[in-house]
Amino acid sequence: MTRPPYKPFHDGPPRFQVGLRRIDPGQWLVPDPETHWLPLKNQRLDAEPDKYYRARTDAAPAEAEALSRIEAATGQRRSDRDEPGLVAAGRLVSDDLVVMENRGEGWIATSLLLTQPTFFSLDASFDRELHQLHVPVPGGSPGLAGKIARVFDRMPAGEVFERFNWTVQLGAERWWPHGSAMRDRLDHLPRERAIEELVLRVERQTLVRLEATNAVLFCIRICLDPLAEALAEPADRAAFAASWRAASEDALAYKRWGRFNAHVEAALEAMDTA
Repeated sequence: MTRPPYKPFHDGPPRFQVGLRRIDPGQWLVPDPETHWLPLKNQRLDAEPDKYYRARTDAAPAEAEALSRIEAATGQRRSDRDEPGLVAAGRLVSDDLVVMENRGEGWIATSLLLTQPTFFSLDASFDRELHQLHVPVPGGSPGLAGKIARVFDRMPAGEVFERFNWTVQLGAERWWPHGSAMRDRLDHLPRERAIEELVLRVERQTLVRLEATNAVLFCIRICLDPLAEALAEPADRAAFAASWRAASEDALAYKRWGRFNAHVEAALEAMDTA
């Protein structure tokens, strides 16, 4: 796949809506443009699995089904390691994985593998219901969370759904569970270095129903590309700039884009005058 593999900024600024579309199930997890990240991902899972994984004990059946679906979709088999099903599944794809289950009290994140969260942590998400997870999002609860719950309730087996988020970040590190560290670093970055440091972060989210357990598997693929390379084409740069500048006040506040704005504009100016 070409870089960046996905360009959702061509569709306008971020909007806080479900925005799911059906895709060909054959394109769910392959090709995976981020396989270069897998060796480091696996090293981190080997060294500190508890840092990245958390699950309720009763989530094991859904994890096993998620692993089976991912094996079938990728044509790969799990390793011989003795480890939870979701961790084994996460070694096969670049994506982070979340299992959502509804046992009568709403859709709850019963199992998570988060190796590359941006401003999103295990502590803030494990064993939380959809409405709790979406409280920080503008219009997230009850509005957006309620719509997502209805999608989960009605999601047919065998279908794959896709949506995108996008933003910028500093550098190519994937582990940013808390935003304060990145914002502190940004505050000390000279604007003339923005073109060297800013990275386009695209988050591709896919959802599938796990038929046997009635769970929903949520896959989060993170694609990172230096902004100067991602926006090398004038049409891409123009689309990005227009969408960035058209972001609503809610989006600016939620994503903290206001803190990045001067550096993004400096990077765009540097590209336009190169």
